[in-house]
Amino acid sequence: MRRGIFLVWLLGIAMFATSAVAADATKPWGAERKSTVLASGMRMGYVEHGEPGKPVLLFLHGYTNSSLGYLPLGRLLATRYHVFLLDQRGHGETDKPECCYTRLDYAHDAKLFLDKMGISRAHVAGHSLGGVVAQTFAAFWPERLHKLMVIGSTIGRRSLPSPDSPPYPPTFGLLDAEIRALKDPIDPDSAFMKAWWEVPGLDPQIQFHMRRESARIPAHLWRAMLDQGEVSRDLRPTAKKITAPTLLLFGGKDALFKTADNKELMLWLPHAEVVTLEPLGHSLPEQDPKAVAEVLFRFLQ
Repeated sequence: MRRGIFLVWLLGIAMFATSAVAADATKPWGAERKSTVLASGMRMGYVEHGEPGKPVLLFLHGYTNSSLGYLPLGRLLATRYHVFLLDQRGHGETDKPECCYTRLDYAHDAKLFLDKMGISRAHVAGHSLGGVVAQTFAAFWPERLHKLMVIGSTIGRRSLPSPDSPPYPPTFGLLDAEIRALKDPIDPDSAFMKAWWEVPGLDPQIQFHMRRESARIPAHLWRAMLDQGEVSRDLRPTAKKITAPTLLLFGGKDALFKTADNKELMLWLPHAEVVTLEPLGHSLPEQDPKAVAEVLFRFLQ
């Protein structure tokens, strides 16, 4: 009986997703994105899905992504939640200041967004960079959080033990050098951008639009977000402050944060529930939004 009810529920989600995509097919990609001005003076872009009155779910995107990369997932989650997909600072329609891009800056923006919307508490989910920000939000503003979902992310890097220590390997491997060499205007159809957005299973139209979203970020800010982020990449000092029920969701084929990274995150958040979607890679929310939505629904219930 329970199995039958669960299957009907999943069918309902699939039907909603199909109708939502069809309903938006006549509109320009991302036409539903809005913006607001935070108490700090920063203008922040966001997408809102779902009905007011439902529990709020705030979603934070990854490096050089934006709210638009998670539209299919957001529409699925909106069947049960009032979903806000944010453009974090430097991305999308949000302001792009020269400084600052530490994890605390991003997390404070999220707190100010909830203030502006009059939301006292929310579920908070974050993917990759967004997962780092979500952990930071959970540590510094626990009273504003119901549940925490960390997707394809990391506990960060320790500080180097001495000035003579060899530097850590580049965050994005060989692509780091290409980020250092980027020049404006960034060509969204360049070999670099196609490699950057090479996500197995990602709809080619979404890939087309997201290359353009990433290309809107000035080249010097691609580098600033990497360099300034290194100042606060070690999340271990604040990990014990996280008390909210927590989900760690990994992709089994994640080439950026591998098994060793996942195990270390689990070590520092030992109370967390852990789920691995074995067939998926680093960009699992974009790669298979239905699979990710099912995991999040189960955890949030």
